[in-house]
This record gives sequence, structure tokens and C-alpha cells, in this order.
Amino acid sequence: MEMVTFKTKMDSTGRIYIARPIRESGLVNSIEILPNAKAAVIYRAGTKISDILASLEIIVADLKHRAKQEVKQKP
Repeated sequence: MEMVTFKTKMDSTGRIYIARPIRESGLVNSIEILPNAKAAVIYRAGTKISDILASLEIIVADLKHRAKQEVKQKP
């Protein structure tokens, strides 16, 4: 079972909308964003780095699964 993907766009002022299910899961009030050139990590301000890394391991595993599925679907 794959994780849910939320797609959004930046508005004309560069703001993004955080979907309600994400806000309801605990990403409310103060968040931190750690970006690089291709991706970003969004987490509650004050979250322990070890907890962020554990969550990222799950996300990376899902992305690896999706990459394998992409390869299988190409003709």
C-alpha cells in the first residue's frame, strides 16, 4: 500500500496550501521546512531529529517502491 500524495501549487505570492488531512495529522501552528534543490521536508517545529529521520526512512522506502513500479510500467 502506497502513501497518499498531496499535490498543491504555489499561489502568486509564493504561498502553498497545506491540505486539511496534513494539518489534522499534527502539522499545525509552527512548522519547519528543510529544503534542497529538488525536495523539502516539512515537520512540526521542535521535532527531534531522530523522529524526523525515522519518518523519512518510511517515506524513502515508499519512494523506492514507486520507482520500481515506474520501471515495471514503462514499455
